[in-house]
Amino acid sequence: MLIPPTACLCLLAFLTLGLSDVLAQPVTTRTDKVAELLNDWFAKGTAAGLQAITYENRDGQHSPLNTAQYPQLQVFKGAENEKGAATLVRPQPTLGNCSMASGATQMGCLPRIITMDPGGNLFLAKQYLSNNLFIYPEHQDYDIGANGQGGGGYGDLLPLNTPCLLISQGSSFTDQPFLKALLSATAAFPPDTQKLLIEKRLLMPTLQSIFRRSNTAVQTPEDYFTGKAHPPVFDGAQIDEEKMVRIAHDMTPAKIPPLVLLRVIEETKIEPGKNFFELANPHPWKLSDTPVSIARILRGNEAEHGMLIGFDKTMNLFKAPLQMRAVVLQGDPRFVHIESEPGGDVMRLRIRWEPPVITATGIRSHRIDIGIFADNGSSISAPAIISFYMLPNEMHFYDEKGRVSEIHYQTHNPDFGLPVTETDPRWVKILLAFSMKDTNLRSRLLDQILTPDERGGLQQHYVVLKPLLDAFTAIENADKRKDEAAQLRAKLGEAISSALKKKVAEKSDLTVRATIDKVLTAIASFHPFYLGSQRELDALAAASPKSTAVADVRAELHHLIMQGVLVEQASGQIDTMSPPEKLSLGERYMLRGLNLTLLSQVLFPDILDRSTAPAYVSPRLTTLKQWRDVYRYDPDSGALKGWIRYADSRIANFDAEGRLLPDGPQGKSIPVLYVMNEKGMLTWRPQPEPAPVTSSSK
Repeated sequence: MLIPPTACLCLLAFLTLGLSDVLAQPVTTRTDKVAELLNDWFAKGTAAGLQAITYENRDGQHSPLNTAQYPQLQVFKGAENEKGAATLVRPQPTLGNCSMASGATQMGCLPRIITMDPGGNLFLAKQYLSNNLFIYPEHQDYDIGANGQGGGGYGDLLPLNTPCLLISQGSSFTDQPFLKALLSATAAFPPDTQKLLIEKRLLMPTLQSIFRRSNTAVQTPEDYFTGKAHPPVFDGAQIDEEKMVRIAHDMTPAKIPPLVLLRVIEETKIEPGKNFFELANPHPWKLSDTPVSIARILRGNEAEHGMLIGFDKTMNLFKAPLQMRAVVLQGDPRFVHIESEPGGDVMRLRIRWEPPVITATGIRSHRIDIGIFADNGSSISAPAIISFYMLPNEMHFYDEKGRVSEIHYQTHNPDFGLPVTETDPRWVKILLAFSMKDTNLRSRLLDQILTPDERGGLQQHYVVLKPLLDAFTAIENADKRKDEAAQLRAKLGEAISSALKKKVAEKSDLTVRATIDKVLTAIASFHPFYLGSQRELDALAAASPKSTAVADVRAELHHLIMQGVLVEQASGQIDTMSPPEKLSLGERYMLRGLNLTLLSQVLFPDILDRSTAPAYVSPRLTTLKQWRDVYRYDPDSGALKGWIRYADSRIANFDAEGRLLPDGPQGKSIPVLYVMNEKGMLTWRPQPEPAPVTSSSK
């Protein structure tokens, strides 16, 4: 008969110390307020302690918990080579961590690796519903920035949000505060509550509920039903450990929260070659189908994606009526429609593809998250989460009737190239550049966009900050004045951050930061910009301090020419294929990409640091493709007739089933095969149908 490891450890402790000595050990040897509460409650018999809980480290003791501070805690000691994300569900209640990751353009952090795989999400759900929970850092997968430029990150690269693990903001060692808080809350449960949670396998869902309710960003009860409480990545500075242990200690069995369990009843069907285009056997678009996490890649060309979700299996230990609630945790609510009947056990979702959103922390994300909650009158559950991920390299456009009008498959990096933090000294240089008067194109544009008060206000803020910048710059590299330089750097950063939040001028409602954004947005959105100033911009590109400026502009022009947006005349003049007033939303967006390159490489090369590469997307999720599809509809019935594909300076017609029309929209259709070309890009080739087999006469 096999004896579970926890039982072995407890038996060993009992034989060595005796039962009374085991029980006499404190919950923790820490000396803070939380430790005092835990040890006092445990001594009085009102807190369960940690005898039933196991800790597991999976990074080779790179970021280990100081287990000496938790004498009751069981410690799982795996094999020396047993590193990386957890791969087995432990039979005993287990909290663990692993501070391991690779770069954003490699495999990424461990949660990203796991959640990109349907099998990984199924394993996480099994862990979660078996009293196992691990904490992993995001490393480079959830940071402000785009394409990793300028010391920034890649935005939000996580394909889904899930309650089945916790992700800490940052890299190594940022998992430690989470471990300590979760252990403390677990120890604080009354003995009968902890026992019941373990028996019913509700320990981790209950801890997630407590952890999220206690987040310092959650200031009101209603905040619990927002993204404040349920981001994909958590900041350790927002943990309120004392609040967590008090909630846990007050939780009687009757207050144990429900567990939301979901299932997909029906869903919009999408087909390769018709709704999306990939190589044979593409990465699954159904990333997760578990009772607590459902996730999809919205890669199809459908106008909206529909799902009928059942939550009739939701678990409540005590027979009390449940109030179910579904809310948008992240994303634009305008693109999400949730329909349900009061007291019903199903809901219908209709989701439309949405452009990237900027989160409250300034991170660009390409995901919609919907949280489903259950309230039994005593406690509110942790959310089950439904996520919809939009591939970052795509942009979808819709007509006035809500139909897909255009899809781009290699869209530009939408970032301006501004500093990723509000304390960066580069902001001072930006203020100078935006306030200097001259006769050049840059200054003339600023005069058109900003009022004299706004421009003067920017200059005044620059004048205030310049002495601080000069003082810091003077000693920045002096070895003997490192401490003084650090103090000046901190002071300068605080002053910059404060200035960006102030009104730019007395007669303006804009802040300094909003005024800077106003300038860049105005220029980026002016789609005829290059066409009207080609000679001057070409000259500025040639004189740019960025050596790649000319090549970067030419690459962007080439991209737009290849996809039928621009045309280059024999004289070298660039024009739009369509009259400027008839440009589609998609074509205007592509011209915005050209303008962003002009801003960072030509107009403001000294202050903007932007990657001119297309928006980064994980190659695990899609094969890159260089085309755009413009959709055709029957003018009378509104039915989809197909699309026109612009690629390599040519067009190809397809019918509504995704078959090629080599002789035009009225011709015969033939199937196509999608393959990878020598550049690693997706392309297609006709697949003539086999000739019918005829029998020969005897």
